[in-house]
Amino acid sequence: MSEATAKLGITRCGNREFRWGERTYVMGIINVTPDSFSGDGLGTDVEAAVARAKKMAGEGADIIDVGAESTRPGSQPVTAEEEIRRLLPVVERLVAEVSLPISVDTYKAEVARQAIAAGVHMINDVWGLKEDPEMAEVVAASGLPIILMHNQSHTNYRNLMADVIFSLYQSVALALSAGVDWENIIVDPGIGFGKTMEHNLEILRRLSEFKVLGRPILLGTSRKSTIGRVLGLPPEERVEGTAATIAIGIAMGADMVRVHDVNEMSRVCRMSDAIVRGEMVTVYLGLGSNVGDKEANIAEALARLREKMAIEQVSSLYETEPVGYKNQPDFLNAVCRGSTNLEPEELLAFAKQIEKAMGRATTVRYGPRSIDIDILFYGQIVMHTLDLTIPHARLHERAFVLVPLAEIAPELRHPALAKTVRELLSSLGDTHGVRKKSD
Repeated sequence: MSEATAKLGITRCGNREFRWGERTYVMGIINVTPDSFSGDGLGTDVEAAVARAKKMAGEGADIIDVGAESTRPGSQPVTAEEEIRRLLPVVERLVAEVSLPISVDTYKAEVARQAIAAGVHMINDVWGLKEDPEMAEVVAASGLPIILMHNQSHTNYRNLMADVIFSLYQSVALALSAGVDWENIIVDPGIGFGKTMEHNLEILRRLSEFKVLGRPILLGTSRKSTIGRVLGLPPEERVEGTAATIAIGIAMGADMVRVHDVNEMSRVCRMSDAIVRGEMVTVYLGLGSNVGDKEANIAEALARLREKMAIEQVSSLYETEPVGYKNQPDFLNAVCRGSTNLEPEELLAFAKQIEKAMGRATTVRYGPRSIDIDILFYGQIVMHTLDLTIPHARLHERAFVLVPLAEIAPELRHPALAKTVRELLSSLGDTHGVRKKSD
């Protein structure tokens, strides 16, 4: 565990762990408002919100943040009743259908209370517990993590950084006094809230100073007006500007970024992490299940893997006949590509930990299992120990591995056999026992 991770600890959120310091986590934004500043408000279209969340999950988001009240400059406040009316139908569907933790962006205690009852996993308070006096107790009673953002109704500061840090210190104190666990607190300097363009740029330059608070830092710059003013661009054209703020923010200590453009910003995070936090290695993993809800098992395994690695691409699901022990149900298999800074033995231990947590019980060799996670390739490493062989010893013999692998990486070369995945699959010949799962 890195020194930064040891200091900031681990925040548990739903079925995930945010292990601060190991990598940058990505929060995808979903606005169920009619008047979002960024032009992405979905109103009350629940299906569109669910579809967007699932798309973000596939693009590398670690958590989804749902907001039902616009906080853009000049926007009109909405009542708690209206916010709940917009929010709950979306939240209930997301909790049921999306494998990622769900956060709700609200500063109203009653909205938070009902969202928590609906199963959300985090609260994001843009007023840092200072707007609604009941909010701190509601969050503390839930045991959920909370994001405390700095905000104020004017742009007057005696000393910008000292004032913002002290205000966040007060928010942290409010949370702790109400009974919120230290590990459940995340701080956000509030880019664009009660600040001028010059203030926002100064905070970005000096973001590392917020480390004095001892909690992970969330950075929310996505498509904001400061970027628009610097570049002279409308919200939908601020992707590059957002990328610049995120890359610099990570270099200055950001632990999580809140973004609209998940696919692009996940890539920015991976590249920035490789520079700032250490070398990232591309790995390919095989996943299989033939017990219970097989598709849900694979989705859960991918969600758990994202705790310590970035998942960049996932193959289609394939129905496959069992190999070895035949007296068992057919498997559902997939292959994913990701990047990690875990060593091979650490990645193996993490995979085994996930299998155990998901109830895998080995009673028969090659027998039924709720989830199976195999390391297929780890960069171009060739290694063999008592516990681990890379590349996987039998991947060149297994159609249920080669077929999904050829879908996402046909030209990937086996470092020991000196053949591409496409060539290995061609040499295998018969793949009749592997069928792409129909939707």
